[in-house]
Amino acid sequence: MQSFKSSIDDWIQNVLSKPSKTFNNLPPCPYAKKAWQDNAVYTHWLDDSFEINTWVRAEIENYTYHWPKGKEVVILGFDYDRISPEQLSNIIDDTKPMLDERGYVALEDHPLEVEQVQDVKLNQGEYALVLLQPKDKLETAREWLEKKNYYKNWTKEYKQEVQNRE
Repeated sequence: MQSFKSSIDDWIQNVLSKPSKTFNNLPPCPYAKKAWQDNAVYTHWLDDSFEINTWVRAEIENYTYHWPKGKEVVILGFDYDRISPEQLSNIIDDTKPMLDERGYVALEDHPLEVEQVQDVKLNQGEYALVLLQPKDKLETAREWLEKKNYYKNWTKEYKQEVQNRE
């Protein structure tokens, strides 16, 4: 779905890649723009062909078993009114043992569950998303961000919540 991919592009360019004092003058996601420009992000739109709870689980399993060559992130997207934030979180929690075994992390983003650090809203905002990525790359990125004082304006609780998702 082209509008989904365009919306992801807009989010990456205009939210995730804009330096901010909130993140010690780094962008909210310092890696997103390069990965997008390098064609290292794979987007997959989940339409209404199947029941969403089952389909999201199946695609998480599929992509972590058959990871797309040359990709750093897989983004599953779907209409947010098909699933509640709690249901989406439950799917991620339920798939965690399989993700851990395969070395991947799944992060969810739902427009009805605001993700914000100080004045910077991080949500994509238009769609519900599951972002899959290799765990080792995420851990390396977090270590680098820690050294750059990226998390200085995060509340202790929010930082723990985000980092405990893996």
